Parts: sequence; structure tokens; C-alpha cells
Amino acid sequence: MKLLKLFIALNLSINVALTPLSTYAAPKVIEQVAAVVNNNVILESDVNDMLKTIKASADPRTLPSDKVLRHQIIERLIVENLILQKAAKAKITISDDEVTGAIDQIAADNGMTIDQLRSKLSSMGISYSTYRERIHNDILIDQTRMHEVRPRIKISPREVEHLTKTMANQPTNNIDVKISHILIAIPEKASKLQIDTATNKAMDIINRANKGENFAKLATSYSNDDLALKGGSMGWKKINELPTIFEERLIRAPKGSIIGPIRSGVGIHILKVDDTHSEAPQKITLQEFNARHILIKTNVLVTDQVAKQKLTDIRKAIINGSTTFAAAAKANSEDTGSKDSGGDLGWNRPDVYDNGFRSALLQLKKGEISQPIRSSYGWHLIQLIDTRQTDGTNLVKKDQAYRLIFNRKFAEEAQVWIQELKGDAYIKITGEGKNE
Repeated sequence: MKLLKLFIALNLSINVALTPLSTYAAPKVIEQVAAVVNNNVILESDVNDMLKTIKASADPRTLPSDKVLRHQIIERLIVENLILQKAAKAKITISDDEVTGAIDQIAADNGMTIDQLRSKLSSMGISYSTYRERIHNDILIDQTRMHEVRPRIKISPREVEHLTKTMANQPTNNIDVKISHILIAIPEKASKLQIDTATNKAMDIINRANKGENFAKLATSYSNDDLALKGGSMGWKKINELPTIFEERLIRAPKGSIIGPIRSGVGIHILKVDDTHSEAPQKITLQEFNARHILIKTNVLVTDQVAKQKLTDIRKAIINGSTTFAAAAKANSEDTGSKDSGGDLGWNRPDVYDNGFRSALLQLKKGEISQPIRSSYGWHLIQLIDTRQTDGTNLVKKDQAYRLIFNRKFAEEAQVWIQELKGDAYIKITGEGKNE
């Protein structure tokens, strides 16, 4: 199959395959190839399908000429093809149920039933099977990117602590920016000429944007990242989750600003501030629970039924006054960390517990003892001792800081990873998508 694909790719000028004359069959049209990616090909029909979808859903004022748009589509499909090849190599798969669930959610988010979504797609000239395959590939690409990039990200406690303090000292927090982005890519070992050419191109784009040209159209025409076909829109972002080199330039930038050129390891960036939003710091309150429990673990001899019955008997003994919860925990619990203190777990947020345990705990009233419940650790009796409200501002800020740092590093590493994929691949663009 690989040899066949490569043969097709290398014979792009041939668009008919003639059967032997003895069969008197009509010529068969061979699908034209838009690009070769290693041993795979991107077909002109793939490009045409995406072109049709974009032109049917986008604002025409943001779109460049068909020739430019086709080139950007081919670049996008090349990256997707490389990621899908990586997914196959890593044996990452997506189930039909995951695809169905994603489509159901898309329909719900747009206030449609599945039948209405099918009708909408049909009116756009897109078959449901083609759309379903597109969603499958999107999910697979996202999961592969996460699988490959996440292990490259390292976050130290010091980084989290530093960002937490930085956010605490800001006059406002939750600083959000809605931005659009253009990347002019530069090869890893670029020559001075390549760097100068990219810089001049970026400066030309900045000048045109400052003179009022549509930024989305410029992004669709020239950007080398995967947001190009969305007009470069990055949507709303927390300012602290953006790359540091962006954050420094955006912190005081007013709406409508064109920012750049900004040089990074992957190229030259241009930003447009579409909108900004900020809020005054707010105190965050968390609920904590003080609980105790008795744990019975299952094994070859102690089945679920045996463990559940034992706890049922213990619960009856506690309720009728034959023993206390603390005494029963000391005598029976297999949680070595809490049994000596009568099963006391101390004050904790409910999210620290196993799902089954947490679900039962949240349903208890003060002083109430649960029925035997199952968790991943075994069977439990739980008693809720008390609840309280605590100031969780710093804790929540630390969680937020970690997520922001992760998002920032993920975006940076994903760009580098894509460059590496392209650098290690054989890529040949042909036909209408080829740069003149």
C-alpha cells in the first residue's frame, strides 16, 4: 500500500489509467494528489472538502483568495497527517462511542438535534460520514498531541509559588485578553537570510494591520500555525497562561493594539488585542468536612457480601448503643492511618476522596452514619462529624497557577513538537497548493 501511494504521488501528471485495450473499458480517473507526507498522500478532494466547509461557514471578508486559502489548507492537512501517523505508531485509538458523544455535544451546544445537525451539514454540501470522520480525526489529533507533548512539560513547586504570589500582588486578577495571532515560522537552524526574510515579512504584515487591513484575513493568508484557518483567533485567555514573551507585551496593551514582532524559538509572532477584561480580587470560600470511617477490605476470603454484612452489623451495634463509632473503628477498621484515632480523617475538602466515598459523604447530615458503601479501597461506614467554611483563596490560586503554567508550557512545547515532526518528515506540496 505504501508503494502504491508513493507511485501515485510520483506520477502526478497522469490523471487517467487505461485498462488493457482488450477489455475495451473506459478510462478511469485517478484522484489527483495535493501533497505527499512521508508514505501518505493528501488528495485534492480532501483539500476541496475543507475549502468548501470554510467558505460556507466563514465571513467572506476574512478570507484571502482561493489560491492562498488552498495553500493554508494543505499546510494544515500536512500537520494533521503527521500527527495521525504518530497516533498510528503510538497505537492511540478513538472509539465510535467517543465520536458519537462529541457530535451529540456539538449538536447540543448549537441548540440542535442530531437530525437538525445532519440537515445543516447537508445544506452546506457536507455528508454526515465525512463530518463524522472529521470529528474522529480532531479527537485523535488532540489526544495524540496531549500524549506526546505532556511528558515534555515539567513544573516545579517554586514556579507555582512564584506565579501565585505574582497574581496576589496584581491590582486586579483574572486579567483576560481576547487575542488573535500570526506566526511567521523560522526553521530550527535558520540562516541569517531566512531570519531577515521572515522579519521583513512580519514587519510588512504589522504595517498593513496598523493601516487597517483585516487581521483575520492576514492571519489566514500568512500565519504558519494551526489557528490560521480560524483567522488566527486564540479566543479568551488568562494573561498568565500565555507565553512569557507575550504576557510582558500584553499586560498593559489596550484593545485594538497590534503587537510585534516578537521572536521565539519557533519564529516571529504578531498579536492583535481584540478585547480585554479584568476583575477585582475576590475571596474564595471552600467547604470542608470533618468525617471518620471504618474500612473493611475485600480479598479472596472476604467477599463484597461478607464485608458489606460485617459493616451492616457494626452499624446496628453503634446505633443501638452497644459500642461507639470510635471503638468499632479501633477494633475493626483496616485503615492503619486512622483506626487508632477512632477512624478520624480530620478536616478535608470532599474532592480529596474517592468518588464513591465522596458521593456518600456529601449526602450525610451532621452526626449521621452512612450505610455500607463501596469505594476503590473497599467497603466503608462513614460518619459526618461537622462541616465548615474556610478561606480557600490561596489554595485555589495555587491550583489556578499550576493550570496557567501548564497551558503556557503546553502551547510552547506543542509548537516545537510540530516543527520537529515537519523537520523529520518527507513533505512535497504539488499542484495548485504549491507556492509559485
